[in-house]
Amino acid sequence: MHILEGRVVEEPPRAYHTFRFTLGDFLHQASRRRAISTVLLRSGVYGYDICFAGRLERQFVAFCNDAVETAFNSGNGIEMIVDVLVHFPSEGVGEDGDFGIPASTDAVKELAVVKYERGGDVREESCIICFEEFDEGVEVTRMPCKHAFHGGCLSRWLESSHVCPLCRHAIPASADP
Repeated sequence: MHILEGRVVEEPPRAYHTFRFTLGDFLHQASRRRAISTVLLRSGVYGYDICFAGRLERQFVAFCNDAVETAFNSGNGIEMIVDVLVHFPSEGVGEDGDFGIPASTDAVKELAVVKYERGGDVREESCIICFEEFDEGVEVTRMPCKHAFHGGCLSRWLESSHVCPLCRHAIPASADP
């Protein structure tokens, strides 16, 4: 419960996720970004607004950079507990429906897998989910809207949402959300 505009408001229970990472997960920028991306994905942040998620991810990376640097400089280990409470308005979700509904397994299996080549027919130069650039010749998975992502990143995304992380194009949803 909290007080909003002078009245007591009771909120429904929220889902909590606990994540445990090793120090190795935070040693390098790439692994740190993957860990943070995992937390935000499981929290449902990417499914609501990819621009907001990108800003939040950058803030988390900066926050973790300072903590990790302090831990290394002091010679001590690090334990970090961060509570994130994200409130999504119930309105404005868009015509694509509920972002919390996963994609159907059959729809995911039908997605095209193509090789990335600079100047080729893949428009993106990096995966918007993990923010890593595509390496020349790597296989990427393409949504029907033609947006491409790392296969593993997109698979994890589609476990939580049946819409494209960039344009919200919907693919068939799972019958069991």
